Amino acid sequence: MCKVLICGPFPEPIGGISIHIQRLTHLVKQAGLNPKICDESSTTKPGIFNIRSLNLLTYLKLVYQAEIIHIHSSVGVFRLTHLISAFILRKKIIVTIHSWRKGCIASWLWSKTLNLLSTKVILVSEDIATRIRLPKLKQIFFPAFIPSIASPEELPAGILHFINNAIKNRKKIISSNAFRIVNHNNQELYGLDLCIDAFSDIEISKSAVLIFSISDPSVNIEKIENYQKTINDRNLSSVIYIQLGAINFYSLLSISDISIRATNTDGDALSVRESLFLNKPCIASDCTKRPEGVLLFENRSATSLAKIISNQLRTPAPVIEQNDNASKIENFYLNLYKGIQ
Repeated sequence: MCKVLICGPFPEPIGGISIHIQRLTHLVKQAGLNPKICDESSTTKPGIFNIRSLNLLTYLKLVYQAEIIHIHSSVGVFRLTHLISAFILRKKIIVTIHSWRKGCIASWLWSKTLNLLSTKVILVSEDIATRIRLPKLKQIFFPAFIPSIASPEELPAGILHFINNAIKNRKKIISSNAFRIVNHNNQELYGLDLCIDAFSDIEISKSAVLIFSISDPSVNIEKIENYQKTINDRNLSSVIYIQLGAINFYSLLSISDISIRATNTDGDALSVRESLFLNKPCIASDCTKRPEGVLLFENRSATSLAKIISNQLRTPAPVIEQNDNASKIENFYLNLYKGIQ
């Protein structure tokens, strides 16, 4: 019998939530809890049920056969479907909220819904808790980060060639990433525009290069092309490399000198945690509370971002050594599952 049904996007495409689910599934499987996946991503995979297939009988069978339903959905209609189905079938329900961008009314409605239907809610940051108010007995604060379960993989030839040229020119490697190029509050969510402006600074472009990975470039293709044109027009093609398509970002981080997280809103970002885990300096916007050791710049300020990058290139700040919390993370999930049976 399936012990845990994990609902949410499963890679590919690659994103912070999908990687979290992939690693959590591996962890739970190793513990012998026989997890199943209810995939929500736009890409179907052989042998994994996808809720977008609209196969109601198969979906209800998966929910019925599980003891615990663990929901990671960022799409509201999917989250609500899982909550109602699991509640009707009298299942224990865990909901992990990885990020929150909804307004006051929607947050209030979800607070009531989660309080009524869920067993436990994992909030990856206290910032989210201020918008989704739940009883203390209902909520748990725990970072979303689960360490990588695999060794770094070979990167695409284009990235390796770009990196080799940068190393020959004695430049630092800086990396950043985005799931898709999309807007939030009428601004570019992942801050690629800020990164281009910051690397237009002559001092920075002489000392470092940027590799910006876009996992799913099928959205806003015209906008991506405009960014590429801006890079060419500013003679930055040897300074900024845009990777189109999913890669193992952990592998890129492992050979980078610095990482950037330039989002204008965030949860507990996987790339930030992985950067710190690899003892790589991480420069991130101050749009939310960041882990200790992150170098903060003013949200949506290219000038502030450029200043922090320049400071780090001239006088590197010491990286706060991170503990390998793999066993702590494993115990947290296994104890949580056992505790609500």
